[in-house]
Amino acid sequence: MALIDSYIHEVSKRLHKNKREDIKLELKATIEDMLPESYSESDVKDVLQKLGSPSEVAASYQDTPRFLIGPEVFDQYTRTIKLVMPWAIFITVIVHVIQKIVLYSGGEALLSTIISAFAMIIVAIIAVIFHVLFWITVVFIIIERSGSEKIHLPFLKDTKQWSPDDLVKMKPIPKVKVITLSDTIFSLVGILIFSFVYWNAYRLLGIYTTNDNGSLKFVMPIFNQNVLQSFAPIVLLCIVLSLVLSFIKWRAGQWTMLIAITNALLQSVGTIVFILMAIHQDFIHSASIPYMAAILETTSAKVAYTIDKILLVSIIIAVLANAFDIYQGFKKAKV
Repeated sequence: MALIDSYIHEVSKRLHKNKREDIKLELKATIEDMLPESYSESDVKDVLQKLGSPSEVAASYQDTPRFLIGPEVFDQYTRTIKLVMPWAIFITVIVHVIQKIVLYSGGEALLSTIISAFAMIIVAIIAVIFHVLFWITVVFIIIERSGSEKIHLPFLKDTKQWSPDDLVKMKPIPKVKVITLSDTIFSLVGILIFSFVYWNAYRLLGIYTTNDNGSLKFVMPIFNQNVLQSFAPIVLLCIVLSLVLSFIKWRAGQWTMLIAITNALLQSVGTIVFILMAIHQDFIHSASIPYMAAILETTSAKVAYTIDKILLVSIIIAVLANAFDIYQGFKKAKV
């Protein structure tokens, strides 16, 4: 029955992937042995109620006992970590980025500042991961040792007593359709990085030399900022819609046809805007071409020809990558 399959699915998804198939078969056989010869849905519910919640059953199949966090709350413990960790990392990144922007005086090349900021963010993320794991573990240990039969956390959905009736409402989501919180966080970070680079291209993407002390010195931009800024309204609209789409993905938790269509439209518009930028005759900063030609000891015509080829390859890669992303979106939505 569908109820049995849903129950087995809820148990198996909490187990290591190498053990799932064997335990699925074992659990199904156990349930069938407990059922009468001609059973009804109420008989199935009675058996599942006796077995207990999927999290408790999954805990019983673990090879090693979890002495630090008991099996009764281990499922909530892991879900809390999965929920808090991405947001903690995201907030850490945002705080450090804002701090660097506020403190940036313009005395050193922006790229050097970004590199140093990136190193600091990596260190901060590692520290945050340790702190989140430590304090969540401490909180769960204290609550569990205090004698609470059930830990009630407002941001977890299943704080009420489990019942087989819950399985009726559940429809297992195929793994390929799932949009995880981590996916959403990475999308938001990607949008923020793109936004920062776009509006700072004139002092970030360019030609660099080194100072006497070995630090980077920004000489001139490669791209014409006026051309980039001429597309600012449509780029800003795409950024806002991308943020909205990320929020919708997070709320839905899975790929739907609406999300796939919206994603396809955004990807298509973004690709068209990029192509229009790349083919603009003044896209490359005019002074950068003879400067590069002098450094490379070649002619400006050859440098311009090479840049045109690079832009053409970039356009082809962008079109293929976005087309593949659109295809994947519709493929996941149709599953």
